[in-house]
Amino acid sequence: MKTPAAIAVAVICALGLAFDIWFAALNKTGFGVDYNQFYSGSHLAGTGHVYDWDALQKAGAEHGMSSRLPVVIYGHKILSGLPYGVAQSIWMAGSVAALLFFAVFWPGTSQLLMLIALAWSIPATLLLLYGQDEPYWLMFFTAGLLLLGRKRPWSAGVVFALCICKFHLALGIPIMLAAQKRWKTMIAGAIAFTVLIATCFLIEGPGWPLRYLKMSQMGGFSPAAQRMPNLYGIASWLPWTTAIEIVFAGALVLLLWVTLRGTGDLGTAGAAAAAGGLLLSPHAYASDCGLLIPLAILIIQRKDLPSWLKGWAVLLISPAVVLLLVTEKPFLGQVLIAAFVVTAILVGRAKPPVAQTLLSDASRLVSTRPPPK
Repeated sequence: MKTPAAIAVAVICALGLAFDIWFAALNKTGFGVDYNQFYSGSHLAGTGHVYDWDALQKAGAEHGMSSRLPVVIYGHKILSGLPYGVAQSIWMAGSVAALLFFAVFWPGTSQLLMLIALAWSIPATLLLLYGQDEPYWLMFFTAGLLLLGRKRPWSAGVVFALCICKFHLALGIPIMLAAQKRWKTMIAGAIAFTVLIATCFLIEGPGWPLRYLKMSQMGGFSPAAQRMPNLYGIASWLPWTTAIEIVFAGALVLLLWVTLRGTGDLGTAGAAAAAGGLLLSPHAYASDCGLLIPLAILIIQRKDLPSWLKGWAVLLISPAVVLLLVTEKPFLGQVLIAAFVVTAILVGRAKPPVAQTLLSDASRLVSTRPPPK
């Protein structure tokens, strides 16, 4: 990269990081709100009281609630013996590393554009601010795609299963694997997923699913459902909420199936699966919109797509749409996100116009023709 361009990129990233720090400072009351669940819950993992409201409060859980599976919480025990501040710092450093892995290694994307998007991403800022485990989810998803690209389907399935840490966001993964007939990866993933679920019973006992279900029905488990950037959030504004959500979800699954079946590009397939998983998830918030970054970047860097779609992609990874989600009427932001995902999948899979293809072929033919004698 030439020096002026490098300086411009550095300035853009610096401005984005400055904005992130400013935004985090405004929302400092939420610092560590999710990490607190890990730290306090990990002290209870294995006792049968991970979903015990009173026990969580005594263990230091600020909201007396845990939304993670036992096996996920138990995995944090490696840090539970450290002082809270030290453990939180290590967790945040690991989260930053996981986000960088996601940005650098997602197949088919420009590393430079991914890093710029990450620098300006409010969702990424919120993930670090809250201490969520989604950075690790993104890292596992990326690693699974890389392993598929290296013809290691069994290992990819095991790594995809680690996305159990945010299982509700992973609904697009089995759709992608089934549509592309990656049966070895599906089998490995199903076996690994089953083992992880079985481990939950070993950790918390046979009654943990009922206790988890009871806690998930509490109001604080999924607050402000009408702000969710998914189909559930959109349907919550409309009459016949459940019926409309089912219809929308069915149409999206069909779209993903048809689209993913017809592409061998792992980066594009993974981006569609991640974005589709966000919309299909019954539990998602503004911080989860980082799943849209790969799809937006792939749209931006394509030369054969219209400018209006690229502009829409830029809008999606800018702070604008996320800020719409936190207004009193977040419906516009929700619709912009859902409509972009559907449009990007439909238009992004289309090939360049025939005329453009013919011109490109003719140009290559002329350039390779031997000079006249």
